[in-house]
Amino acid sequence: MYLKKIIPIILAFFAITLTASAQVTTSSIAGVVKDTEAKALVGATITVNYQPTNTSYSTTSKAGGRFNISNLRSGGPYTVTISFSGHTAETFSDVFLQLGEATVFEPKLVNSKNLDAVVVTGTAPKNAIINSNRTGASTSIGRAEIQRLPTISRSLNEITKLTPQSNGSSIGGGNYRQNNVTVDGADFNNNFGIGSNLPAGGSPISLDAIDQISVSLTPFDVRQSGFIGSSLNAVTRSGTNQFSGSVYKYFRSGNEQGTKVGGETAVRQSFNFQQYGVRFGGPIIKNKLFFFGSY
Repeated sequence: MYLKKIIPIILAFFAITLTASAQVTTSSIAGVVKDTEAKALVGATITVNYQPTNTSYSTTSKAGGRFNISNLRSGGPYTVTISFSGHTAETFSDVFLQLGEATVFEPKLVNSKNLDAVVVTGTAPKNAIINSNRTGASTSIGRAEIQRLPTISRSLNEITKLTPQSNGSSIGGGNYRQNNVTVDGADFNNNFGIGSNLPAGGSPISLDAIDQISVSLTPFDVRQSGFIGSSLNAVTRSGTNQFSGSVYKYFRSGNEQGTKVGGETAVRQSFNFQQYGVRFGGPIIKNKLFFFGSY
């Protein structure tokens, strides 16, 4: 009888703990739909298409013409189409979403009634540094930046140096042990302080498998909690409608070291380092089921 009472309490404790430590792994789209006279359009249709997998999401604008679509995969490209009866639809192409951030659209649809010719004008998605949808200072590092940036250890900490407030793995002047590191929402913290790199001086996930990294400083997003430093959130790649992959190998040996230091002859130490990996992804059922693997 005692166990029957205590088990629900234990399960509730674990549920609360898991919820509190959850981090952001998705992006969102928000905005306001109006006409050329700045009147809000209620009931406009917003359709979002993720081109790599041909996945579509849709919603309608509510009071004040406002709309929001959350839980979208970060990255892109996306195509966003906004339409309303009696008005010319507006389409935004090649839209890329940042991890943990809301990309804002403020279209003004043209009334198409009794018009011989219609000229559609649009503006780029509003993602300014200062806007009401941002939840604190953050840096988003996409797949293109990860591929271009040269690295030595191929670790997440080298990529986070792109954050203006960072000094290596120390961000915002804090100790690296105060950072909260997650990959696809899973905790990758180095709680014991073993080594300067997280976790424990190693790189358990290849950079080839990382799709986007977000570094948030003092966020006031209720979804991010359980830390006092910065929040480093990373999401991994997934398969698309196109087959793609890569193979790499890095090596170093004692033969690449010299034997002279000034006028002295040094004894060359014998060592050999090799790092190699491969990734591959693609469709199993086009537009429905995909696979991705990294070794």
